[in-house]
Amino acid sequence: VTSVEIKSAYSAQAAERLAAHGIRNVTLEVGDGARGWPRNAPYDVIVLTGSTPLLDDAFQNALNAGGRLLAIVGEAPVMTARLITCETPGACRAAGLFETCVPALQNAPQPKRFVF
Repeated sequence: VTSVEIKSAYSAQAAERLAAHGIRNVTLEVGDGARGWPRNAPYDVIVLTGSTPLLDDAFQNALNAGGRLLAIVGEAPVMTARLITCETPGACRAAGLFETCVPALQNAPQPKRFVF
């Protein structure tokens, strides 16, 4: 298991809690994973813990064949939890699971905005 956290204090807290429970199979990384984390790719499962207005292709490209990605995509108040399954490299299918609203990942990609 690899966990990426942009805030080092959160990663340090996670390390303490994992150690307290004797969990040793988790690698904690500090960095900005809002556009993917190719360092240990490919992955069997990717779970984004915050929303993203646009889902970067890097996440799908980092999946193993048969891998799954759970992401909340959209902007408040309209967001959808999506399950994306990689059938073969470069061929994924997506299913909308439910509507929700959660805070966005820091530095998540943004859509181009209309400007006068």
